[in-house]
Amino acid sequence: MSTRTRLFRARPARVVPAVIVASIILAIAVALGWVAIAAIATTGTADSALADGLPGLSDLGAIRWGAAAIITVGLVLTVVGLFLAIVGIAPGAKRIVGYCTEAPEHIDRFEVVLPTSALSNLAAAVADSVDGVSSVRAASNASSTNVTFSTPVRDNDEIRSEVDAAVTRRFASIGFDRTPTVKVRALRRQA
Repeated sequence: MSTRTRLFRARPARVVPAVIVASIILAIAVALGWVAIAAIATTGTADSALADGLPGLSDLGAIRWGAAAIITVGLVLTVVGLFLAIVGIAPGAKRIVGYCTEAPEHIDRFEVVLPTSALSNLAAAVADSVDGVSSVRAASNASSTNVTFSTPVRDNDEIRSEVDAAVTRRFASIGFDRTPTVKVRALRRQA
C-alpha cells in the first residue's frame, strides 16, 4: 500500500449521536456543578439546600449540595459524558478491504474498496458452491474471514479442505491490497 493519504477512512456510524448525547450529558453535569459552586459560594457551606442554587428544585429542599447522592450523580454524569464523547469520536473498526486497480490517467487519486459484509457474502457464495456443503455462514473483518458450513457427511475433512481452497483461491484472484486470511469450520448436521 502506498504512503499517500487514504480516501476512505473507517469511521463509526455512531459519531454524531454519541457526540450529541455526550455534549448534553456533559452540559448537564457542568451546569449542575456550576449551580452547586454558586450555591456553596453564596451560603459559604456545602450544607446549603438544592433550592438555594436552583429555584425550580424547591421540592428537593431537604437534600443538600454536599450530599453523597448529589456528588455521585454529578460524577457519574461527568464520567458517562466523557466516555460517550471518547467512544463517539474514536474511530471504529475498519470495515473495508482495499482493492488493487489501475487508476485512469485523468484521475489523480483513485481508491477502490470492498466492505467486509460483501467479502462475507462472497466467501459464503464460493463455499456454498462446493459439493457436500448444505449451508454456509461467513463473517469477515479487514484481515480475516471465518467460514462456517454444515454438511451431512460424517468425515468432512476433505470438504473442509475444498472450501478453504476455493475461498482462498477466489480471494487471491481478486487482488486485494492485503488478502484476508481464511478460517474454515465444519459442522455436521443430519440431512
